[in-house]
Amino acid sequence: MEIIGIVTRRTKGFYYLRLDDGTEVECKVKGQLFKDSRYNNQIAVGDKVRYRKSANDKVGLITGIEVRQSFLSRNRVGINAEQIIAANVDCLMIVAATQTPPFRSNLVNRLLVAAKAGNVTPVLVLTKKDLADQKTIDLLLEPYRTLDLEIIQSSIFDPQPDPRLLETLTGKTSVLSGQSGVGKSALLNKLFPGLDIRVGEVSQKTSKGSHTTTFAEMHRVAKNSFVIDTPGIREFGLWQVKRDDLCQVYPLISDYTDMCKHRNCRHVHEPDCGVKDAVDEGKIHKLLYSGYLSIYESLVN
Repeated sequence: MEIIGIVTRRTKGFYYLRLDDGTEVECKVKGQLFKDSRYNNQIAVGDKVRYRKSANDKVGLITGIEVRQSFLSRNRVGINAEQIIAANVDCLMIVAATQTPPFRSNLVNRLLVAAKAGNVTPVLVLTKKDLADQKTIDLLLEPYRTLDLEIIQSSIFDPQPDPRLLETLTGKTSVLSGQSGVGKSALLNKLFPGLDIRVGEVSQKTSKGSHTTTFAEMHRVAKNSFVIDTPGIREFGLWQVKRDDLCQVYPLISDYTDMCKHRNCRHVHEPDCGVKDAVDEGKIHKLLYSGYLSIYESLVN
């Protein structure tokens, strides 16, 4: 008999499933599973999978993956293949620091695109607010305050976390993503001290964090509330987003594409472009638009 479980973590060759009664089962994958094109993506944390018990009732065998309702994915580094980071999530918490490591707007923009493409609601969490003055913080966040986007500021030195953090995570499955060293694990430890997730240091020489989280892992933090901590990101290639598609998934751009004179307008060099007019009129922040151009140039037709 096949049973449904949710993948909560994986190690080399093994997947760990949470069942409805809260118990955990260790599984391997059926050898023929990925020969079917329907399952050509790896199994990810958050996936609902079917498995059957083994003869000795110790290690189960995953036989299939249920259809994903949402996902966060990227292009694998170095090869043209999709990497599913997390599946069936409601919220993507994009975690970025004011500095140490420096704020990377290009990475934030790419994660916003990935959230849109994967049917996930994004939230921007700015950590280490104690390391920057208010003017610097306002400059970093200015382009994103024009969006329909929840923005939360955080510091490990806050006596109490912003209550919106807990509100955002309650009753949902959320995934945290960002550079190494921005404080994803520290943020979770602050919110849920019982987790006790290992936290790394940021190199003073490179301003890059170390990968203390090596595999994505789902944590139960309250009734019907789960968070997925993920390894830090240094590169984030967008999967199956072409130049012609970018305007439909990049923040704000699609709101003005109907105002372009030419139906095939890419909103880069074309005349009579509704998007560029919106930039000139201040309806689309110039830094947000420059982020669109940067990602556009990195994509293929």
